[in-house]
Amino acid sequence: YLSIHLFIPIISERMAFYAISSNLAIYLSRELHEGIAESAKNVNNWTGTTFLTPLIGAFLADAVLGRYWTLAIFLCGYLLVSCV
Repeated sequence: YLSIHLFIPIISERMAFYAISSNLAIYLSRELHEGIAESAKNVNNWTGTTFLTPLIGAFLADAVLGRYWTLAIFLCGYLLVSCV
């Protein structure tokens, strides 16, 4: 019972990631009129950033701030960005 509650958000997050990454190049080239090479570069930068940010957060939580302070700081930042 508990594993299904952990499994569904992970599947949903992966589906959203791959849906955005597959459509992002098309959006950048058609709607924003970027070239194919520029669109591919931006998609690669976005993908690299999404894979790198959890590592940065893990380093901050383990070595610098601590688990709860890191969670509180990033949660406040998330709430500020989502409210604006």
